[in-house]
Amino acid sequence: METSPSAPVPGPPYPNEPAVLQRLPREVEYTFIKLILTDAPGPSMTASWIDHEPDDDISKRFRNRTYGAVDRALRKAEAALRKLAPDEEAAQRAQVRWLRHVWAQQVLGETGALVSGSMRIVTTWTDPERLGISPTPTGLDGPGQVIEVLLTVRKGLYLVERWALPATLMPWRPETRVPWVDPGLVDEIYAVLIRTYFRSILRKRVGQRWRTEREPAGWPILTQRVIPALYDYLRPYYQARPYRHYRQSISDGHFPAALRRDITDLIKFECPHLARELSVERVTAIIQRYIQRAPRDRRMGIDLFKPTLPTPEVPPDGKLPRK
Repeated sequence: METSPSAPVPGPPYPNEPAVLQRLPREVEYTFIKLILTDAPGPSMTASWIDHEPDDDISKRFRNRTYGAVDRALRKAEAALRKLAPDEEAAQRAQVRWLRHVWAQQVLGETGALVSGSMRIVTTWTDPERLGISPTPTGLDGPGQVIEVLLTVRKGLYLVERWALPATLMPWRPETRVPWVDPGLVDEIYAVLIRTYFRSILRKRVGQRWRTEREPAGWPILTQRVIPALYDYLRPYYQARPYRHYRQSISDGHFPAALRRDITDLIKFECPHLARELSVERVTAIIQRYIQRAPRDRRMGIDLFKPTLPTPEVPPDGKLPRK
């Protein structure tokens, strides 16, 4: 008679820790779970797609228009605001700046493919006194923010354009001596770079990379990326009862109940704005579809995050050159 495998040993209990974190196997590193979930859009981003003021023409464009259409509406609103005195229409000014920031972050998320011939925008913070001298020139002697457009070429990255923004003190708390760069200025620079080097993205529908017209629990970011990645990372740490195919051969179970429950609860805990309609049954169906097309020799567990060494090219005669 077969005995069922023992359940994963949970980590040490903490009174204020969510139950799903206490249930995770000891071998699971939560840092990697967080890394997977960073692909999911945050609540401020999803709010721009779903929540709209009835009379706000700009925010409504985030729902079903292109990035270019939203950019044109924002530029028109920004031009109108420049004609106002600084103390006039403060609420309107804050709303337009917030929408510009949301637009910039979403467009940045559409860039960054690491394939030859593609470009991406990379933003770094430099501070020689606290972080040491940067190995590459930044154009800054003190703290500040560096925005670069990089072209991916076969042998590395090629610098296309660089903006170096020196930091100042926070205008509302200069006594703290905290270096600060105006985020509104950063968003304006992003907009200029996007219009210059990434015009193809402006033709895309807003949020196309993450969502469809379905409810958030059915968006591709969950069904095609987050849930499959969580499954591949967590699966080796969960055991499942073996089962027979037509009573002939024994196979490992693919869908441990504890794993399906924990994936569901992890997404609900970290991304509640996406998981209102997410259920264990839905997660199970997504995993089943993923396994049907996923390669059997794919990396899983901790191997997902290990660097991959390049495979040497084999010449036509099949002999590798001597070192």
